[in-house]
Amino acid sequence: MTDTIHRNFKQIADAESARAALLAEGFHGSAVQLNLHDARAMDTSTSAVENIMDSLTPDDADDTDRPVERPAALLSVDVATEVEREKANTIMLRYGGTEA
Repeated sequence: MTDTIHRNFKQIADAESARAALLAEGFHGSAVQLNLHDARAMDTSTSAVENIMDSLTPDDADDTDRPVERPAALLSVDVATEVEREKANTIMLRYGGTEA
């Protein structure tokens, strides 16, 4: 039974490198899907609420002084066996893939 594993990447280049490595290791092109995350634009209301909440919480308590890192890309791989799952997971971890 085919299963799909998904991993997020902070950098598009890392996701592309992982995809290339998967293909080089014999994964079929149709089994490897790369999707780029769209950067979410912040509207005025969301920005205002976020600023209010940030001002009510000390920076050292919630790290509001550091920007939140959002994943740049999602790489999905169809696997048919546990061996393929392990192989794909190892490759994606090597390039910085994290659980989606």
